[in-house]
Formats: sequence, C-alpha cells, structure tokens
Amino acid sequence: MTCTWCCVRCRPRYQRHVDKIFPDDPKDGLVKGEMQKLTYYALTNPRKLDRIGNYLAEYLKHYVDHRRYEFAKIAMKAMEQLLQACRSASINLFVESFLRMVQKLLESPEASLQVLGSTSFVHFANIQEDTPSYHRRYDFFVSKFSSMCWSNGRNDTIRAVRQAGLRGLQGVILKTVSDDLQVNIWEEVHIQKIMRALLFNIHEGFPTSVASPSQARSLSPWEGENSDVTADIDPDQLARHVLQDLVSRASYGQIKSLMMPLLHFIDNQKLWIPNRFPTHCMSLIMHSIQMSSAYIAIAQLLAHLEEHKDASAKLRCSIVAVVSAAVSIASTESIGPTILEMFGSLLKYLKMSVETCAQEDVKVEIIKEEEEFQDTIVQSVGHFSHGLQTYQKIEICTFILQNMPSMIDTEQDIQFESMLLKCIMKITTSINAKSDKSIGLPTLFPLSLLVPLQRLSLSDSPKTRRMTQQIFHSILDRHNNHEKVVPTVTLGDLPEENIFIGAQKKQDVLFFKRNGPEVYFHLYESLLKEDNDLDNYTCTYRTAVLWCLEVPTDEVLIELIHMVFGLQDEACSTSRTNVNILHALVAAFLVFASRYSRNEALDQHIANIIRKRQAENPQLLPQGAFSTIDKDSEPTTGEEGEGEGLSSLMFDATVVAECLNQQGMNVDRLSDPYHYKKSSENSVDGAAIPRTPESVKSLRVSMLDARVSDVQISLQEEITFDTLKQALQHRQQMTLATTNSSKERLLSHESYEDSVARTAEKISHISALKQQIFGSFKGSDVSPTESLHSLIDLDNLNNLSIDLPDMYVY
Repeated sequence: MTCTWCCVRCRPRYQRHVDKIFPDDPKDGLVKGEMQKLTYYALTNPRKLDRIGNYLAEYLKHYVDHRRYEFAKIAMKAMEQLLQACRSASINLFVESFLRMVQKLLESPEASLQVLGSTSFVHFANIQEDTPSYHRRYDFFVSKFSSMCWSNGRNDTIRAVRQAGLRGLQGVILKTVSDDLQVNIWEEVHIQKIMRALLFNIHEGFPTSVASPSQARSLSPWEGENSDVTADIDPDQLARHVLQDLVSRASYGQIKSLMMPLLHFIDNQKLWIPNRFPTHCMSLIMHSIQMSSAYIAIAQLLAHLEEHKDASAKLRCSIVAVVSAAVSIASTESIGPTILEMFGSLLKYLKMSVETCAQEDVKVEIIKEEEEFQDTIVQSVGHFSHGLQTYQKIEICTFILQNMPSMIDTEQDIQFESMLLKCIMKITTSINAKSDKSIGLPTLFPLSLLVPLQRLSLSDSPKTRRMTQQIFHSILDRHNNHEKVVPTVTLGDLPEENIFIGAQKKQDVLFFKRNGPEVYFHLYESLLKEDNDLDNYTCTYRTAVLWCLEVPTDEVLIELIHMVFGLQDEACSTSRTNVNILHALVAAFLVFASRYSRNEALDQHIANIIRKRQAENPQLLPQGAFSTIDKDSEPTTGEEGEGEGLSSLMFDATVVAECLNQQGMNVDRLSDPYHYKKSSENSVDGAAIPRTPESVKSLRVSMLDARVSDVQISLQEEITFDTLKQALQHRQQMTLATTNSSKERLLSHESYEDSVARTAEKISHISALKQQIFGSFKGSDVSPTESLHSLIDLDNLNNLSIDLPDMYVY
C-alpha cells in the first residue's frame, strides 16, 4: 500500500470513497451507502475509473496475501458493481484492473476464491462492450479454467471447482469467439485444452446421466451460481452444454480444429470399442453444428478411418458405425459437395475388407469380424443416401456400378460384386418414388444405370441375377405393387388384390418405345437360365409385370405377350431341365394379361388350357412346377409320340392375337417369331449384351477391300471411338507398308530405261484422257459437271465404300 494510508486527509478523493465501502466486520458485507457514492463518483468522473480499479486491485491483493478472504470477496463484489454500472470509453483500462483481480483469485489455492473468480469472469463476459480492446489477453484464463475442469482435490470441492472451470470456459468462448481482436481459441494450443477438459468431464459422468442431444440447450453464462437451472447441474451435463455452445459458434473453417482433439482423445483413451461414447459425442456435435458445415465433420471421421485402415476389423467397424450414426442425424443439406468422394472412400474400405477375407490362412475370427465390418459399411451407405434427392440416389447407384469388377474370375470378385449390389439395394429401398409419383422413368433409369443393370441380370450367378431384379423392383415400383404380384394361376372369381395401375405419362411411353424391346429381351434371357431357383423366377416375373403396371399402354402388353410366346416356343423346341417351369410361367403371364386387359374371350381361352393342364399334366402349372424346382426334371417335349398330345396343352398365339385384336390392339408383332436385334440406339458402349469370357471372345470388323487383313478387337475393353480410330490407323499403316515394299522391289530390279518408259506411258495416258474430257465440252449443250458425271463409273465408285456394322452407324 502507499504512504497515504497514514494520513486520510492527504489521500485522493477516490481512495477515500473506496476505503469507506469496507466495513469493520466483514460479516456485515459491503457498505451499500458508500458503494452508491463511489458509483456516482465513478460515473461523474470517468477519468478516475482506471485509478479506482488499480486501487481496488491493491486491496484485493493485500487481503488475499494475508488470507483475509472475506474482505477480498467484498472488494471483488464492489468491482463487479462498478463494472456493471460504468459505460464509457475508459472502461477498457478499468477492465484491465478487473481481470488482474480475477487472475489473482484464480491463482489462489483456495477453492472458494477460484469459484468466485470464475463467477466474476462469467458476469464480465456478458457485458457488451462498445469499443474494441487491442491489448487484452485471455491465454491465462483458457489454461486456468481448463485445469480447473481436471480438479481432483477434496470430494466436497471437486464438483464446485469443475463447475466453475466449465462456466469460465463458456465465458471465454462467449468473449472471444466473436471478437477477432482477442485470442483465437481455435488455435491448436487453446482448442486442445478446451476440448480435452470438456471431453474429460463428459466421460466422467458417462453413461449415468445422458441427456438427449436434440433436447439439450446451451446455458447462458448469465445463469450463474444462483440460477435454479445450473445450481445443482452435474459437471458432465454442464460440459455437454458448453460443448454444444462451442460447436454452434464454429464456422466453416474451424470444424477440423474442433474434430481433431475429439478423435485424438478417443484414440488415447481407447474408447472406440465399445463405441457408445464416440457416438454420443458425435450426436452432440451433429445436433449443434451448422448444417451447411456438417459434412466436414463426417469427412474428418472418414479421414480418421483412413489412419486406422490397418487396425483391427472391430475398431474400423466401430468408426464406421459412428459415421453412420452421424449421417443419420445430419439433414439433407449437410451432405455437402464431396458426397461421391465419401462414397468412394466407403467402397474402397469395402474392397480392402473383401480382399482380406480372400487371403489364405486367414483365421475364422478375423473373417467374421471383416464380414461384420462389411455389413456396417452397407448400413452406412444406406444412411448416407437416406436424405438425398432421387436423382442424387440414381447418380450414386451409377457411381457404384462403375466400381463393379469388369470380369468375374475369382471368388473375391463375386463377393465384392455381391456387396456392391447390397449397397445399391440399400440406396434404392429409400428412393422416394413411392411418395413422388411424378418422377418419370427417364429420370429413374438413365442409360448409364439401365445398361449395367441389364448386364448384371444375365450374370452367371443366380444370386446376382436375383439381387438385380430386386433393384429393379425398388426403382420401378412407384405404387408398392411388387409384393402383390405372384406367379400363380387361379380360376374363377378372384379377391380384390388392390393392385394400382399407374397413369400414362408421355415421358414413360417414349422411354419404353426406345428401351422396351431390350428390357423384355433381357428378362427373356434371364428366364431361360437353367440354374435359376424359385426366387429368380419370382423376381423376374415381378419385374416383367411391373413394367406393364407402371407403363399401362397396349404396346407394353403386346411386348410382354410376344416375349411369353417366345418362351413357349423355346420350351417346346429345345430340351431343357426347366421346361415345366417355363410352361408354368407362360400360364402365369397370360393369366395376368387376361385380367390386365379385361378381355373375356382371352380369359376363356386361357381358362380352357389351364383346365386341361390340371387334368392331364399339372406339372405345367406354377403349383406343380415350382414344387419340384430343386429337382432335375427331364424335358417332356423331347420324347417321340408326345408332341401331338402336348400341343393341345399349349396356348395358341393366333387365338390370343384375335382376342386382343378385337379390343383394337395392334397385334402384328405376335405373328412373327420372338427375337431381338440390338440396335445402335439401345447400345451404349457395346454393353447391352453382357461380356463374359465364355460367351464373347472378340469382335471382327470386316472391310470390303480383300487386300486388307481383318482387324480383330478384343472385347476385354469397351469399344470406343479411340478403339475404332486405332483399327483404321492400323489398316492405313498396313496399306502404306505394302505399297512401299512393292515400290522398293520394283526399283531394285528395274533398270533406268524401263522406269522412264513406264513413266512416259502413264503421262501419255493422262494426256489422252484430258484431251477427251476437254473435247467433249466443245459444241455441246451439256454442262461440264454433267459431262464429268457421265465419265465416272458409279458402280466402281460404290465398290470403294466401307460397310460398318449397324451399331456404329448413327
């Protein structure tokens, strides 16, 4: 203290006002009358504020050093009242004294003084200052409040000190996060201290008192120690509120600074297994983060998964599960522009897991863990796509199909293909085509999606074919009909099946005109597969019927019936193990066609054939054929003497055509044998027909010029413009090489005189031809152009043209 303590009259007036606010007995508290006088003096003399603050700081230091804590609390209370009352440009200097007093209290080992300092700082943090401060620092408060959150002193003080530290951190956040002139709490040195302190307290109370993150709200620092809301709140609950407040104030570029301490804390504490705590923390973050920046947090989790790509499958599975939980909370707008990159990362980890399972000498436990990891990735893909628009889901399905193995040679390729199809099924089941029936087929089935799916529908694997048809159901069925469509035949009146028929849309009709024949051709080829099981036949049948229900036009029905009679002809003309099944499917298709068209004559013809089959050969109906689907059945059409008897059990295409013609349908196509010629319009990159090593080896492009050898192009790669260009360049090079070699042989064996004579002969021939051309123009009314045309042999000119296959002609 100064020498003016001895003489009261010699001390300045502001010191005398400050001296009078302290009572003789500290139990009496602050002298209110004198405090009012001091406040009035400070307001009328704002230039004295910094001196009053310094003087009170000296009082506080004196009382704390001499352990007179009650007087120190009175000094702090007076300082707070002055701070609340004063509003002037000089308050910045006054605040410096206040912060020194708070720092002095926080440095004290006494828990009550630390709590008092934290409470005073929280009150200060809620004051809106009019002028910026260029020299204020909060580094000490970040460190001190963070250390208070780790308090492990006496049991009766741990709770109070930790609460004070958490409230202090919230005050620092409120004071600094919106002021660029203050300390940047998002720097690594500060944010790590804050996040570790918050996560430590959350983990200490987990899972005894877990509140719903969606219902939690951030507490204002105004809700101090006397507030009913925070008086009895546990430190872990308060830490959740502070964390949510911090996350809600984070901007776009600060999410990474926020996520790194969280992930490192979980790694260091080994909290990924089980993943309840990481999931809870991510729930707190995702419920508080700005939705436009939420995808950055998800991207950070995926990047962290990359760091643990060599870890155990359980740990990777836990991380992916946390990612899935975070995505399920995020809204539609939070996925962000890097969605394909995120899906690419998940597919990369999926492929790595499949490769691990395919390795030799892998333990059974590891394989089970990897399979669980693969299932978790599939679930995460579904959660990722849940909030997307329909067109985005279609794009993602196309992106996944592009990652399909080009050739299925190993068991590893088969497993990876199966997992990718499961991912697509997860996405397509959430397509909102059922709720938005205005979405057209061109949007649902772009060629980039339709063609690869058709290729997979003819795969060698029955499981792949079945899953592909289920994907068709999810995308195509806009009226939830696929579960009601069953391949069965029943005579008599049928109960109402509640099958909804879609409305005719111009875009759907045009789409089917372009792609319908190819669609039913692939269904036809898929039904002919002899290794189909009951699910394969059922799923393919549903797909064919759903096309009729979603595009209710006569052309679709005629195309279906044309395909059906193609199946019947194939079953009657060849020896197959699935002959009975094909005949049964023909019956089921025609029963649907009769009810769909509401044609009584057609229904009568079909009913007569079905009655005959029930009496003579029940195996040609679905009930009998499907019951023996797993048994090897001998073909019934190959034996001699049975053709005439079996023909009476077949459906007559002529009768069916007449019945449909009576309804005004164009049935000209039904008179032709069923076949499909692939056109260039329906062929995309030569991928309309599936490519397998057994089915297609190479494509031979032939030219009319017999002197040029054939060019053989392997179909291991897509036939593109570059491929054709290389083929033509090869032809030109071969022609040039042949010409050069003939010239070299001629020059090496021919004398100089012979060369001159040969050249002169050519010159004379050209001169004669020129004279003939010019002579024809004299005295003639024919134009030079017509005369020139008369001299040209058009037949020889046509022989110079090159015929290309139809698939390359536009």
